[in-house]
Amino acid sequence: MRPCGTGSGAAWLDGRGTRASSLADRLGAEQAMAVQTGPRETIVDLVRLKALTDGVYAIALTLLVLEIRIPENTLVGELPNTLVELAPRVLIYLISFFVIGGAWGSHQRMFSQIRRGDGLLVWFNFLSLLFVTLVPASAALVGRFPAEFIAIACFAADVVLIQLSALWLWRHAGKHGLLHPSLDPRVVPAVGHRLILIGVFFGLSVALVLVNTILVYVGWIGLFVLVFTTDWLSWRQVIKTTRVAIPLDAAARGLIEILHPAGQLTMLSNAPDGALVEGACSGNVDSHISREGQCLKTRLAADTGRGILSWRYTWAWEMPAFDWNLRVSPRIPLTVQIRKGAGELDLDFTQSCLTDFRLETGNSAIVVRLPAAAGQTVVHIEAGTGSLAIHIPSGVAARINAYTIQASLEVDVIRFPVMEEPGAYCSRDYEGATHRAEIDLKMGVGLVSIT
Repeated sequence: MRPCGTGSGAAWLDGRGTRASSLADRLGAEQAMAVQTGPRETIVDLVRLKALTDGVYAIALTLLVLEIRIPENTLVGELPNTLVELAPRVLIYLISFFVIGGAWGSHQRMFSQIRRGDGLLVWFNFLSLLFVTLVPASAALVGRFPAEFIAIACFAADVVLIQLSALWLWRHAGKHGLLHPSLDPRVVPAVGHRLILIGVFFGLSVALVLVNTILVYVGWIGLFVLVFTTDWLSWRQVIKTTRVAIPLDAAARGLIEILHPAGQLTMLSNAPDGALVEGACSGNVDSHISREGQCLKTRLAADTGRGILSWRYTWAWEMPAFDWNLRVSPRIPLTVQIRKGAGELDLDFTQSCLTDFRLETGNSAIVVRLPAAAGQTVVHIEAGTGSLAIHIPSGVAARINAYTIQASLEVDVIRFPVMEEPGAYCSRDYEGATHRAEIDLKMGVGLVSIT
């Protein structure tokens, strides 16, 4: 792109000479369009809806205990046998208590992420409450006939319907924009997986009656233990912080390879003396160090495979963010290679001796600050969608080759004039510059800014 006119009010022209609107104008137009086409607000008092729901759950939990009664004509000598006879009902009470408690826990977690409601959300909520209020009745039936197929089937069917109604509610909220925009997108399918898991397991457990009735109750208890375990493991992963400290070990050069999933990656070029890489990372990090002559190589990768079923968090509420804050050495020439999923990158190499930088990422918001005094720096960036801002310090010449599919490209053509080749820009003093950067970038859809 090249400027049209002079002074601070100059507009930008693309390579074909057509006028491109400013970023502020485009954002204003998009916001105006969002207002005109966005979902219409339907007034639903979520506070009252939550209060009603909490009351129904509390009553259902209270009604469960009414089935555990000792007959009034029980003699003192008959008390031990009577208590033994009550054992099946106590077991069903505990299972039913966890069923209702788990349903309430899922409900309050879902509603904590719902920012507004509509009429269908209210009716889906009432549908879920309908099946919750049936739990005391189905629990009383299976408590009285714990070995009968029809009693177990009725209880299991009630649990399945609770999960299905909650799934419909959650999917409606996600499909119609009722959720908080800040919600981690991985949570939406994960909650659905969780509800489906419990519903399918209770539905299939009825078949165990044909083998052994005891297996049904063991399976139900085992499911609760599994769900609790995965919840605990995912929570531990969220609060887990790994300290990274890779010593420089008198190396003359360094190569840093980073494999980073979704989340925020921040890098500064002010690591303490004697450290190649130093910082704190959310989650588990696998590090591998090797050496080839005077070059120290390190590879940092997020480890998402520890713990039972935690490698994908297929039904976990807590999603690890994998936010990394790293500092690299400013004292030796560095090669940095990053492969990243979606998220944000804020990479400040201003003080470093970065000689080679390579980045491959998907949907990301990227900010890269190149070194001010590293001599020759080669930059290669491939990004799918999002935004990319490259800041080149004053006094650093640059040669730029930019290939974009549908991305808006904004380049400071006063510092980096347009070349004959499409997407090519180059400083006039590039060949004789002491400090210079050779930038090769490919961008799919988004905004690219080079200043």
